[in-house]
Amino acid sequence: MNKTVRPAAGKQPRGMGFRGNDWLALSAALVTVALWSSNFPVIRYANQVYAPGHIALLRCAFAAAPLAVYAAIVRLRLPDVSDWPAFVFFGLCAMSLSSVGLAFGLETVSAGAGSLVIGTIPVFAALLAGAFLRERIGWIGWLGVAVSFAGVGVIAVGEGPGLRLNWGVALLMMSAFFQAVFYVFQKPYLRRYSPMEITCYIVWSGAAGLLIFAPGLPAAIAAAPLTHTLALAYQGCFPLAIAFATWSYALRHAKAAKVTSAVYFMPLLSYTLAYVWLAEQPSPLSLLGGATAIGGMVLLNVWGR
Repeated sequence: MNKTVRPAAGKQPRGMGFRGNDWLALSAALVTVALWSSNFPVIRYANQVYAPGHIALLRCAFAAAPLAVYAAIVRLRLPDVSDWPAFVFFGLCAMSLSSVGLAFGLETVSAGAGSLVIGTIPVFAALLAGAFLRERIGWIGWLGVAVSFAGVGVIAVGEGPGLRLNWGVALLMMSAFFQAVFYVFQKPYLRRYSPMEITCYIVWSGAAGLLIFAPGLPAAIAAAPLTHTLALAYQGCFPLAIAFATWSYALRHAKAAKVTSAVYFMPLLSYTLAYVWLAEQPSPLSLLGGATAIGGMVLLNVWGR
């Protein structure tokens, strides 16, 4: 009697493309990027009435509150004492410093251009991985790094008054760098903690680090239109709490190169949302710089490593 030969558990026959976990991971990455794309027009919208420091704090506070409810329901375990410094560090990078760079940078940079600058996260991640994790970058990769940063420079000029540099771009690059720090160095912790656990730890740490902006916040909330406050509440619950969990899931179940490729869709979605919602129209120089930056990232991630 013939027996059907089945692949061993956890393995798939060759030639079948992505594995099931890969498809789930890539789907999670696309959900993340779709939610992150709304970050930029929402912050631009909130900047109309809120100070940047209050925006940074509110977006993390609105993420921390529902995560606290979730933690109480599932009885979330606390991290090992030896891991507390790492999670505090990740929270300061991925939430506190990143949120400050976003909120202050988007005061003067349009939503679409801001998404292009934040899209350099894979470039910073590659540089950090090369410096600390010994992931080699070939000459094509270094060319891609140079092209990407040249594109960001063109964006900075295109978003400035006249042909002067817009220094908000530098703040957005700072945000991208600190997010890349988190993405690169969280990998070992994903072997011992679930994506939701890590998300809770970093959001709470990040929110605590932003309490320096608390003075004047109650009065600002009372004076702001409800729609602007609700926009920040959406941002805390979805682009932060949910999106960081789906991103961590994607990194846990697929190769980083596959996951980070989803970031290329972010500028298109952000430009579309900003045009429809805020009537923002990108300058030709910003579009040229964005195309250059994305081209450099493709060089780096497809052929450079």
